[in-house]
Amino acid sequence: MKKLEQFIDNNFSDFSLLEDSEVCEISLNDEDLDSDMIDYLKTNYRFDYKGICVYYSDANEIWVENMLAED
Repeated sequence: MKKLEQFIDNNFSDFSLLEDSEVCEISLNDEDLDSDMIDYLKTNYRFDYKGICVYYSDANEIWVENMLAED
């Protein structure tokens, strides 16, 4: 989804600094997320792009992880 790619691109410098098993929690009310993006993640669970995984959590938040982080 192009909007999620743009979201990752816009925040890549921050997301790429996340360490192994570290999660960035983003509120569903965040201005960078729109309803299309949230609905996509609720339906498809996750979106991976450039080593960054964005997914919907049961905590009713969007979580972001750096899948390329080293132990």
